[in-house]
Amino acid sequence: MRPSQRAALDHNERAVASIKLSGIDKTFPGVKALDNINLEISSGEFFTLLGPSGCGKTTLLRTIAGFYRQDRGQVSINEKVIDNIPAHLRDTGMVFQNYAVFPHMTVFENVAFGLRNRKVSPAEIKKRVAKSLEMARLSGYEGRTPDQLSGGQQQRVGLARAMVIEPQVLLMDEPLSNLDAKLRVEMREEIRDIQRELGITTVYVTHDQEEALVISDRIAVMDAGVIQQVGPAWEIYKQPVNTFVASFVGHMNFLEGEIVSAGKDFIEIAIEGNRVRAPKPAREVKKVRLSFRPEDLIISQAGPDEGAEEEPAKKSPGEDGFSLLSGIIQKSTFTGSLVQYGIECGPGLNLVVERHKPEKEALIPPGSSVLVKIPPGSVMTFDPDSGERLWRRPL
Repeated sequence: MRPSQRAALDHNERAVASIKLSGIDKTFPGVKALDNINLEISSGEFFTLLGPSGCGKTTLLRTIAGFYRQDRGQVSINEKVIDNIPAHLRDTGMVFQNYAVFPHMTVFENVAFGLRNRKVSPAEIKKRVAKSLEMARLSGYEGRTPDQLSGGQQQRVGLARAMVIEPQVLLMDEPLSNLDAKLRVEMREEIRDIQRELGITTVYVTHDQEEALVISDRIAVMDAGVIQQVGPAWEIYKQPVNTFVASFVGHMNFLEGEIVSAGKDFIEIAIEGNRVRAPKPAREVKKVRLSFRPEDLIISQAGPDEGAEEEPAKKSPGEDGFSLLSGIIQKSTFTGSLVQYGIECGPGLNLVVERHKPEKEALIPPGSSVLVKIPPGSVMTFDPDSGERLWRRPL
């Protein structure tokens, strides 16, 4: 058994904590930072707060930590209300965005700092620091100072310092935002591996959608102090409850249109003279905002008789039910694993289409006429006024 596995077993002998937030409000001068937050996080769960800057995610994390006191509502850990317990007694470990390591201390001294404040014996400090450094992949770095470490190593020091006090809850505030892209990927995988080994309840804050999708058991998407949707990564990405979630998590095409016909399972929507087929909404509406992911679209180069010269009004769903639009590629962006096309299909009708693992001979240059097929099952419909999803049973 590896030492890190033994450390995980030792940690798991302690109670793993659940978190409950009930009716949390927090207002700063002129800003409602949190608005009626109700949330339950399970024991051992890796839970991510995702949203743009200023959405309230860090405020919520700091409220759990005890750095902020909410105006209304309760914070509970393991069914115990902790509102009147100061931050240093809440049994939580915090990993900060800016590392927050002491530059004049060695790695060992940085990690031992919290234990010394808790009057832990020197022998126990030595034992627990060694375990935490091994978990953080920092064994052998005990005598180094922060200026002798890379950014990723400094962040590991912050992680080890948070783990060494053996908290019930680990709180992480955008811990990877100061790292370069490649190191971010490496560190997020290491953090997830450590969290799984420890089984510690973790609340993680990020604005990076891909990071949230990869690392989380569940995600809460926030905007303007309100939780918009909570669910596992697949559900957040594939079944967004409103246009904010749909647009913030991943890329999305949005179009406005009017329903012109409805069958048992599908509707047809008129958009700038085109007809787009979509699953039938749960309630009757006249106008919709529809959306679909760039990777769900099928693109092919148009032949000499089927280019963008054809009147858009003639482009109706084919026998296979796929909607067909013709257009001209305005922009082509190659990123290695995919190519992204910007396509103009008519006045005000612009689409983004992605093709993954493109072959060189299949790349289509800007200025080319193309046909875009839209699978009807990939189309989501939203209320154009409220932005709420017009739910229907998945087909």
